[in-house]
Amino acid sequence: MSKKYKFIATLIYTLGIFCLLVVFVLGKTYNIPYEKFTGDPAYIYKSNPFNGVISNIGALFWCTTASICLFSGRLLWSFGSKKQAVFLFYSGVFTTILLIDDFFMFHDFAVYYIVKHDFAQYFVLLSYAIFSIWYLLNFYTTIMKENYIFISLAFFFLGTSVIIDIIFESEGLQYLIEDGFKFLGIISWMLFYTIASHRLVLENYKTINQA
Repeated sequence: MSKKYKFIATLIYTLGIFCLLVVFVLGKTYNIPYEKFTGDPAYIYKSNPFNGVISNIGALFWCTTASICLFSGRLLWSFGSKKQAVFLFYSGVFTTILLIDDFFMFHDFAVYYIVKHDFAQYFVLLSYAIFSIWYLLNFYTTIMKENYIFISLAFFFLGTSVIIDIIFESEGLQYLIEDGFKFLGIISWMLFYTIASHRLVLENYKTINQA
């Protein structure tokens, strides 16, 4: 095993052990049962394992997209395609942020524990909107060369979901509509970046082999 891979493996194991130590300290300090951190919520709370199934699938799609973007970006960087690599890197980082937000319900609940203000949710959403505008302006040319219909649908579906969340109460059919738009947005997001990553990597790989 090369030194680079040894370093990566060491780093990953260190982060994993650090997470377990954090759980140990929090459990010990605040007298929280460890299974609350490590166990499956459905098992701990004796609830239906299909509770939140669409949300969980959405999180898997976020994670899939982030992994594809970051891995493909690293490949493109090694191929010498710096601009395309940066595009996928920022896409992967932004997707990771959205994954963390969605999975840990950051802008819905977690941010209130930190800021203690009703405006906190809107501040987070505004930050996403500003970054999205910056992202689209900076990578507009690259995006337009791909199947931009999918990223357009993604922003439409996700934006509609946010608007419904802000304006209406989350209950009954409205809950399904709101989360349905979000789920379709995540699917569109994954489709765009998966197809774009595949095309960019394949295109650069063929160029290198022909050189």
